[in-house]
Amino acid sequence: MPPYLYSPTDCSLPPPAPLYFRHEQFLANTDFEWHVHPWGQINRISLGILELQLPDRTLAAPAEYLVWIPADVAHAAHIRQALDYVSVYVAPAVAAQLPPQPCLIPQTPLLRALLDDFCQRGVTAMVDEWDTLQAQLLVQRMVQAGSQGDYLPDSHDRLLRPVLQALRAQPGDNTTLASWAARVHSTERTLARRFQRLLGMSFAAWRNRVRLLQALAWLKAGRTVADIAAELGYATPSAFIAMFSRHTGMTPERYRRQLLAGRA
Repeated sequence: MPPYLYSPTDCSLPPPAPLYFRHEQFLANTDFEWHVHPWGQINRISLGILELQLPDRTLAAPAEYLVWIPADVAHAAHIRQALDYVSVYVAPAVAAQLPPQPCLIPQTPLLRALLDDFCQRGVTAMVDEWDTLQAQLLVQRMVQAGSQGDYLPDSHDRLLRPVLQALRAQPGDNTTLASWAARVHSTERTLARRFQRLLGMSFAAWRNRVRLLQALAWLKAGRTVADIAAELGYATPSAFIAMFSRHTGMTPERYRRQLLAGRA
C-alpha cells in the first residue's frame, strides 16, 4: 500500500491535549478514500453501521461500539446512512494506553455519558482542567471496557470464505451448517470448529450478527419489522425481535423511534 500524506485539515488542527474533538454530519452513502491521521483516532457514529477498510481486512461496527484507529494506520470508510459523526484525536502518550491495532471498544453507559457530555457542549480542544480530567477518565474507561478485533470478523479460509460471502450477500439464507459443509466438501464438525477457531464464534452467532447489521440499515430505510423479519429468514417477527433485543438491549421499534427522534 502506498504512503499517504496527512490531510490539510489535520495539519491545520492543534495537537490533541490530550484529546481533540471533531463534530460532523454525513449524508447517506458517504465514502472516504484511503488516508491516515497523525494521531490515534476514536470514531463514534450516532446510529447504524460504520464500515472501515483496512489494509488486511474490513472492519464493520454498529453504533454501539467505538472504533479505535492508531496513528498512521491507513484506512478507508463507508457510511451507509445519514448520521452524526464524532472523531476524537488522541495524543501519543495517551494513545499508548490503547491497543496497538485497530479494534472495536464497546460503549459502556459511562463511556457514552462522558462522550455525550463533550458532544452536547460542542467541545473541540480541552478548555480547562475539568475537561482534561474527563478526557483522561474517558480513555481509562476505554481501556477497562476491553476490545475486539471486529464485530463481524472475516476470513480467507478456503472452507469459510464461500459461506461468509454468501451470508453477507443474503443474510436471510437459512441453509444449515451441515448443508454448507456438504457444499464446501467438508463436514459439519470441521466447519463448526473453523468458525470457533478462526472467527471466535459459532456459525449461528456469526449469522445473527450479519443479520443484525442488515436489520439496522433496513430499519433506517423505513422497512417494517414484519418485512425485515421475513427477509432475514425468521419464521415469525417475534423471533427476530428477540434476536434484535438480545444484541442491542432494545426492540426494533424502540430503535426506530430513537432514529426518528435523533437520539440513537
